[in-house]
Amino acid sequence: VAGTDEDELWYAMQRAEAELQRSPLLVKDPALNAYVRGIACKVSGDHCRDLRVYIMDVPDFNASMAPNGMMIVWTGALLRARDEAEIGFVLGHESGHFTAQHSLKQWRRLKDTSAVLSAFQLVAYGAGVPDAALLGALGAYAGIFKFSRDQEREADKLGFASSVARGYDPAAGGDLWARLKREEDTRRYQRRGVVFATHPATEERLTDIRTAAASVPPGPRERFRDEYRAAMRPFLDRWLAEELGRRRYESSLLVIGELLAEAPEADRGLLTFYMGEAHRRRAAEGDRAKAADYYAQAATLTGAPAAAWREHGFALRDAGDAAAATTMLRRYLDAAPNADDRAFVERELSKLGDRR
Repeated sequence: VAGTDEDELWYAMQRAEAELQRSPLLVKDPALNAYVRGIACKVSGDHCRDLRVYIMDVPDFNASMAPNGMMIVWTGALLRARDEAEIGFVLGHESGHFTAQHSLKQWRRLKDTSAVLSAFQLVAYGAGVPDAALLGALGAYAGIFKFSRDQEREADKLGFASSVARGYDPAAGGDLWARLKREEDTRRYQRRGVVFATHPATEERLTDIRTAAASVPPGPRERFRDEYRAAMRPFLDRWLAEELGRRRYESSLLVIGELLAEAPEADRGLLTFYMGEAHRRRAAEGDRAKAADYYAQAATLTGAPAAAWREHGFALRDAGDAAAATTMLRRYLDAAPNADDRAFVERELSKLGDRR
């Protein structure tokens, strides 16, 4: 209704959503969008008709829900989840905020403060700002409107109940949150990340989620891991490269290493290569040798990118094995004949004595 508190919030979010739809960070792949929206609809029940799901190409873990039905999922969350049940818990949590009208309650409580009004104006009148600035504006808005810990607990309960009611494994939320806690612990001297900043203490939350899971009567529970991996696989290479682009190598090594430990054969080559890349880029003591080992492993595995042979070749060159290095670099050029670095690699081959 015009002039109501809800109308004010709706206006701001409609403006932000219009900008989001034009952002170059928006992932437009039809199959991925349909798959993720299907999970969101499953855990949102009757509110499915109210949702518009936007996948944003941002490598951090985050998902959010605006009061007008705009759900945002970052690709970093999709990378870290293992299956439908885990991402379903996340999206169910966000839907819980929506159904409980937490944003509206926060707006009513805080709307007369200058900080809230500034954030509101930034979101509502930020048309034309760069996409990074828009995400920053939405982040500022979310920060001002951050939900209370009681609201986070309520959203957890609603999301958990919805996920379990749709047949998802009740243990999924605890599995995901435990991994996020391990990742957060790699940054123990930095401020808390997006996931943990407003939520109840992690140990408390893990206990609550696991207690709730233990109370569910035994029965068939689904994870849909194979379906999830198949849907994410076309994007895995890009998302892993963007993960390393964050330059948080301790957490990236943990994330990629844990993915590798559970990976099906089809993904092991790619993940092994990126473990090598993480060590190479971190460049701490001993990382050069570790990177060389991972490249050597990746070059023998299914699904390895062509770059695995290039990096393995360079590692062999540095170790003084010119013949083996030549073989690997030639294999790279055969697999990637239009590679941007072809001229550079050919010069390296010439230095190694290759005259092809």
